[in-house]
Amino acid sequence: MKKDFNLDFEIYDASKILESIEDFKEVSKIKLENNTLTITWSTENEIEEIFNEFMNYNIWLING
Repeated sequence: MKKDFNLDFEIYDASKILESIEDFKEVSKIKLENNTLTITWSTENEIEEIFNEFMNYNIWLING
């Protein structure tokens, strides 16, 4: 299953998003094209959970 998430790069730092993708590549298949982040996993609920953890990690990188 795949799910797309639109990201606003006026809010999020693109370099931090790319760093987060690199760090999460062992957890799930995540790719970024244009402003769309695509996560592939087993179920929609798990994809939502991965996305939430991904964004929390990204915010941690920005604030770190």
